[in-house]
Amino acid sequence: MTQSQESISENRPFVRSVFVLLRHWRFLAASFFVAAVIAVVFALMQPNWFRSASTFLPPSGSTGLLDRVAGGLSSTLKTFGIAGSGSESEAYSLLSILESRRMGERIIEKFDLMKVYEIEDGSMEKALGALDDNTRFDFEDDGRVVISVWDTDAERAADMANTYFAYMNEISSEMNSAEARSNRQFMELQYFTVRDSLHRLEERMAAFQKRTNIISLEEQTKATIKAAGELYAELEANRVALGVLERSLGDDDADVRALRIAVEEMEKRVPGLGDNELTGMLGDKVGDISAEGITYVRLYRDIEILSKLQALLLPMYQQSVIDEQKEMTVLVPLDRAVPAERKDRPRRSIIVLAAGLSVLALAMGFVLIRERFRHYTRTYEDEWSSVRRSMSFKRGKE
Repeated sequence: MTQSQESISENRPFVRSVFVLLRHWRFLAASFFVAAVIAVVFALMQPNWFRSASTFLPPSGSTGLLDRVAGGLSSTLKTFGIAGSGSESEAYSLLSILESRRMGERIIEKFDLMKVYEIEDGSMEKALGALDDNTRFDFEDDGRVVISVWDTDAERAADMANTYFAYMNEISSEMNSAEARSNRQFMELQYFTVRDSLHRLEERMAAFQKRTNIISLEEQTKATIKAAGELYAELEANRVALGVLERSLGDDDADVRALRIAVEEMEKRVPGLGDNELTGMLGDKVGDISAEGITYVRLYRDIEILSKLQALLLPMYQQSVIDEQKEMTVLVPLDRAVPAERKDRPRRSIIVLAAGLSVLALAMGFVLIRERFRHYTRTYEDEWSSVRRSMSFKRGKE
């Protein structure tokens, strides 16, 4: 190569690199071919994995107690200008069950996956890890939940996907039944406490009227007490609803926090909550009422409140009883898994191509680095000789 050609090569390194690679095409081709052959042998040794999938829809349009409570929640929040973000989708709860350790252990035991995955030491953690690598749960944009399972046996892959679905239905129904029973017990306690208190107040009122001959109040006073009673009954109903949501969703849920704020705001606005707060209801008229009249007003107020509260709690209690007794149908199946006719992995052509191209890239890098190294050793011969001398080992004295 002449001096002018060398100068052009120095100014155009890409062109120089192309020519260097072309001079070593045999080495590059041999590297690609050997890598491809090795990759083919490796790929053919890998077993075929088959994918089976089952799909289902999460429940929608439920009419349970939690939905009844949540339905009334939005109107309460709007009244006080509070925005609730809503609880997480039912689909994510189902995905959590599918991904749970309890589910994984049941699948491993049913299909003897310790043996399938060749886990000789019997480690459950290793088996769960292998199962996790061969399963996937997807929540699609259209609302479907897809259970995908890979296995070297197409029949077993389909059976595992369908078993996931069956266990999902079983565990979810069990959890819903337990929640429904807990909600029924809670609502039962609230409702019967109100009912018994109302009965005692009515007996006290009857005895008081018989003793004092006070039969009724002025219509305006009645209307005022009834209006306050409705507000107080609504406040108590929201407190009960708050208790239901806290038991079902937890204290940190966004809707629970929002309803708690709404209840606190209602407590500030509802008049006459205590025995000494009749002025909040009746204003200056309290001073014109006798002591027996005050007692009558308090009894009348408490009866109005408990009567309206009982009317609000009765549908919630009835719904909790229905929820506990009815059969829980949690999942709506769309497609059952069937044995796959064709393998899903390994994709042998991709393995061979990726291996060949990777080795080819390494070979090209090796050629270019070696050529550049030789160029610098020729250009800076004196410096290279000095480096070699400094790196050489001296022989010991003979």
